[in-house]
Amino acid sequence: ARRLVGTIAHPLNRPRFDAETGRIVEGYAILQPHTPISLTAGNRSRFARLSSGEAGIDPYTHEISDVYQDLFAEGTYVGKGIYDVDAFRRATEGRFPENLILSHDLIESNYARSALVSDVDLQEDHPASFATEMSRRHRWIRGDWQIAGWLFPRVLGAKHQRVPNTLTPLGWWKIFDNLRRSLVPPALLALLVGGWLLRPDPPGFWTGFALILILLPILVSSCIDLLKKPRDRDWGQHGGTTLQGLGRRLAEAGLALAALPYRAAIHLNAILVSAGRMPFTRRGLLLWHTSRYAKRNRCTTAGDFLREMWIAPVFALALFAALAWSHPAELVTSGFILLLWFASPLIAWSISRPTKEDQTPLSGTQRTFLRSLARETWRYFEVFATEQENWLA
Repeated sequence: ARRLVGTIAHPLNRPRFDAETGRIVEGYAILQPHTPISLTAGNRSRFARLSSGEAGIDPYTHEISDVYQDLFAEGTYVGKGIYDVDAFRRATEGRFPENLILSHDLIESNYARSALVSDVDLQEDHPASFATEMSRRHRWIRGDWQIAGWLFPRVLGAKHQRVPNTLTPLGWWKIFDNLRRSLVPPALLALLVGGWLLRPDPPGFWTGFALILILLPILVSSCIDLLKKPRDRDWGQHGGTTLQGLGRRLAEAGLALAALPYRAAIHLNAILVSAGRMPFTRRGLLLWHTSRYAKRNRCTTAGDFLREMWIAPVFALALFAALAWSHPAELVTSGFILLLWFASPLIAWSISRPTKEDQTPLSGTQRTFLRSLARETWRYFEVFATEQENWLA
């Protein structure tokens, strides 16, 4: 907190409010720290290990960057940071209609302007279960679509009257990009099903095309990682680290492909829920934790995951029957994807189970060695970190 206060109080970061646009146009009213996953949260399950990256690693030995901050000097706010209260209020007070904004962080930062402070760490929690993660994504997508109106030239104000939209092109793009990402699983599923059933192309064409879409970004990213070798690391060690990262990305992509029908259903449901509530019922727009989320978050057994993700195996069986009747040759290449969809509840359950740590007892020799090492370490600081040495070891 002290470091964030010092950063936001720096003269070059002081926010400047423009009354004409109602936005912060220079400096920042919000600072967003780097938010890695804590070591404990990142090791609760195989799913947490897979989706949280390298948990607990300090930022000084890993590249920390944000493309928006690097290119436009304006980062993306994810809801945790420090505010310049007066500047934030000037930029946001009376700006938004009541009972509409669920995902407040992105739209607020588009008016109050945020920056990424990459050398300040605020460690986050992470869901251990795939089902819990999907509840979180459902909430995020609902929130993203509830601010979709800010893509238009005029937006709703505090009194539900239409006012000019003064967002920057970058702010517009951030909102649009979130909506685009929410449509990726349904679009990929539609591409595969439509290609398999409706197009007379050679068998395997659309399967291969979809796999290229999934794998190409992973391979490009891994090649870039391989070329960026630190000076103090030999090629053997660097190659092993790169291969480990490639394996994790491929496993994450495999999970995304296996759960594709379920993910598409979750995304479409979130979009349709918001689309129905905003213009019609106007109810439940600010629900943060629904009863459906509570039920989904309690999934622990294989049966729980099967009841939650039933749409994936049912969809796989129906599509298998349709392909067997109309395009049986297509099953040679698409069969493994259908098998993944059919088994996806069991896959999700398997990787969501809590990790069991094996406690290996230490021998007497090992205990003696560790205690000697501890005494030597303590003695080092006791001798050298003294007033005579200016408390510097």
